[in-house]
Amino acid sequence: MVHSVTTDRRQGRRYLIVGKAIISTAKQQVEAELVNVGSGGMLAFCDSALPLGERVDVRFQVQDYPLDVEVKGRVVHTAVGLIGIGFLEEPESLDEVLLWLEAGFLACLI
Repeated sequence: MVHSVTTDRRQGRRYLIVGKAIISTAKQQVEAELVNVGSGGMLAFCDSALPLGERVDVRFQVQDYPLDVEVKGRVVHTAVGLIGIGFLEEPESLDEVLLWLEAGFLACLI
C-alpha cells in the first residue's frame, strides 16, 4: 500500500510502503520492515547492524503486491534501527513493482 511519495537528493521517487524484507550477506540473514523503496534503493527498519559497504542480496515483498522482488545491493546508510540499501542493479521485477506502486499513487490523486 502506498502512503506517499518522496523526492529528495536521489535520482528517482521513493514510495513509502508497508512490506517485509530478508537481507542476506555472506555470513547472515536478517529480517527487516520496509519504510520506502525506489529504483535506486530502499530504507528499512532492521534490528541487526550491517557494516557500511557490505554487499547484500535482498528479497522483499510489498503489501498487497503478489510477487517477491529480488535485488543485489550494498549497505549505504545505517542508523539505530534503520538500514539503507543502494541497489546495484534494476531487475525487471523491481521495475514492475515500481510501476504498480506508481499506478496506485496516481489512482489516489484522482
